[in-house]
Amino acid sequence: MHIHILGIAGTMTASLAVALKKEGHIVTGSDQEKIYPPVSTLLKKTDIKINSSKIDSTIDLAIIGSSFSNFKNTKEEFDQIKKLNIKYISASQFIAENLIKENSVLIAGTYGKTTITSLISWIFCQSNLNPNYMFGGEAINHFPATNISSSDWSIVEADESIHGLDDQAKFLYYPVRFLLLTSADWEHKDSYSTEIANFNAFKKLITNIPEKGFLLINSKGFQTKELSLYSKSKIITYNSSNSDYYLKNIKIKKNYSLLEIRTPRNTIQIKTKLIGQLNFENILAAVAMADSLNLNQTDIKKAVLTFKGIKRRIEKIIDKKNIMIFDDFAQSSNRIKSTLSAIKSHFPKRNIKVLYQPHASFIQHKESLKDFKNAFSLASEIVLSKLNYNNIIDKNNRSTAKDFRDIIGQNLIYIPIDEDIVNFYKQNLKSGDILINMSSGGFEANKIVKSIINSLK
Repeated sequence: MHIHILGIAGTMTASLAVALKKEGHIVTGSDQEKIYPPVSTLLKKTDIKINSSKIDSTIDLAIIGSSFSNFKNTKEEFDQIKKLNIKYISASQFIAENLIKENSVLIAGTYGKTTITSLISWIFCQSNLNPNYMFGGEAINHFPATNISSSDWSIVEADESIHGLDDQAKFLYYPVRFLLLTSADWEHKDSYSTEIANFNAFKKLITNIPEKGFLLINSKGFQTKELSLYSKSKIITYNSSNSDYYLKNIKIKKNYSLLEIRTPRNTIQIKTKLIGQLNFENILAAVAMADSLNLNQTDIKKAVLTFKGIKRRIEKIIDKKNIMIFDDFAQSSNRIKSTLSAIKSHFPKRNIKVLYQPHASFIQHKESLKDFKNAFSLASEIVLSKLNYNNIIDKNNRSTAKDFRDIIGQNLIYIPIDEDIVNFYKQNLKSGDILINMSSGGFEANKIVKSIINSLK
């Protein structure tokens, strides 16, 4: 079958394209004119042609990704697909119909989804269960982000955003039997106009869980307990001393951390090379899900120890001249606090600096900045890169550099020109410093960090 994917450069659609090519399909796709690594590298390595195929009758199916409406060429291609009566389907619907199986495990919530989904998938793979799975990131272990198999198990990262052809939350397209919910903060303001609308999307997901399934919630997650009241299935909890699963003790060693996890039937010790409380809680969540699904605890422990994490999730990218640089996806205040806390807990005597590149759409709204008041309290210095806006937000409601400084304080320095940022760090990074790049941007955002690293050489 010839499958063409509009918006192929997304994290989900790119990995889906690779999985479909592996299945034996002819796969082509289109996106914006310039596609950058790691997506461009992944697609090129798999010999998937991008922006080079004409929309004609040779296409059997078109999969429409979330970002297709952002670009002129993909919008025109979609019009041509409809004109030629080519069968098409949204990426969310395709995943629901072709990847999700009877034993469906969904991981939803405001934070931790990618790491938890990839770790649960890794545990299943290391247990020789060969599940169907999909997560929106790049695993440092170099196992693919999407796998299609004959197993009746599926593990999928379930996002609440609404984009592309979707008219409801992505996760509402996915059949669910076992749901893990980390939190339900109102993050996607471009998808939900009110907090109650956001709450109702999660509520509907929970009511979709059948009685023969279960709901696993983070006891400390925002609104998770309130949402669990709508479940007709069994409820399992993690992350507090009165939960079914909790971290009883944490010992941070030089090359690993030892987590003592209390389960409903025993206490197990888990070794991990990941750092930080948030990662420890992600591991706890994954262990709780795997153990609740009756996977072997020895297999779980071995898998966690060998799991290296996800790229751009507190990823150490250089340690040179006694200067360390980490890369992280953090954009929201909760994620910023967790990342800084993780670094500080492992390197308490080091000076922490932050390069904050504000790419997430919600940051463009002035109202969103009120949560940032204490987000950067563990950093001695914050450099804010150029602010970019879409045309949807009214100028009076747009966040500005002054708004950031008013909320965060005088430790914030606004440097809108990339070259000036590189020169700033070239002059000001000192031995003992830790620099954390916080960005959800792509190639252009990473170019700044690469230039900073080159300046250290």
